[in-house]
Amino acid sequence: MANQFLALSLFIMLLSFFIVINALSNFEEVKARPVLNSISLAFSSKNIADETAPSFEETNEQHFNDGDAIDQVEALFKAQITGHKVTKNSLGTVMHIRLPLRSFERGVGAANEVGKNPEKARRGAGGFFLTTLVSLLQARNTGIPYRMEMLLNMPRNPAQAYNKNPKLVNEALQKVSGYAEQLEAAGLPRKLMSAGLSEGKDGYIDLYFRRYVAFNPLGDENNNGESGE
Repeated sequence: MANQFLALSLFIMLLSFFIVINALSNFEEVKARPVLNSISLAFSSKNIADETAPSFEETNEQHFNDGDAIDQVEALFKAQITGHKVTKNSLGTVMHIRLPLRSFERGVGAANEVGKNPEKARRGAGGFFLTTLVSLLQARNTGIPYRMEMLLNMPRNPAQAYNKNPKLVNEALQKVSGYAEQLEAAGLPRKLMSAGLSEGKDGYIDLYFRRYVAFNPLGDENNNGESGE
């Protein structure tokens, strides 16, 4: 029993020694890198130095660029627009947002301000939202541009509604075209947006976001994969 107590005491003293040493030690990445490289050379065929070094300190730039454009657009709508509903496809490459028309107008500016005073609409409450949305769709941070499709909902099929009340359909078309003009005035190219009408819940607008694919009339084999625009 005495030998067992002595061995246990020595073990506790040794454990306490390492705990104290660990508490007093400081981590230095410069000194840790050679050790990681040595472990990589011994147990792996791939050198860890060839890869991007792990980040031990979060920066604002890294945090701002987290996620792709879809994730960033979704975060923008959650922060700035109320009453919207977001759905994505199984691959996460297409996002659908349905939101009240009034909320959307507060973001991009009312359609009737586009022709009268576009600069006033741009400086309104939705100025930050509009400029940020345009920046995300142009992929200034992600490198992959996205296209936005705007479909203004009508209580019935637009084609059938036009046969009975052309004025009502023309007014709706003029309104959704005004949103497109407002986005274009803020710097969004026409190729990254489209506008139209659809049958759906009245007073709401549907937005679809998907990766922009340039139309290539010559095909990929004739121009080595370059865009046709």
